Amino acid sequence: MTRLLLIAATLVAALCLPTAATAVVPPKNCGTMTVKGKRYQVKADQISCSTGRDHTKRYLERRRKPRGYTCKDVSKARNSLTFRCNNGRKTFFAIRR
Repeated sequence: MTRLLLIAATLVAALCLPTAATAVVPPKNCGTMTVKGKRYQVKADQISCSTGRDHTKRYLERRRKPRGYTCKDVSKARNSLTFRCNNGRKTFFAIRR
């Protein structure tokens, strides 16, 4: 009887462990903005849209990246993605429209 209870308790404990897989969520569409006469679509992941739009505007106007972020300008010849900034988890980027 004790052995049966031990096996049942182990089985219940194993079923209660969290799974490692997480859902993949696409970046939020934060709308379009015009900077220096050009239109951009802003997208943000793991940050709010207002923060993503503020960071995007500052980067497009002055090329100033937020502290802790790494930004990369993307070749305009290959696609319409203008730049992408991230700090490991948090990301924001702009697409030329």
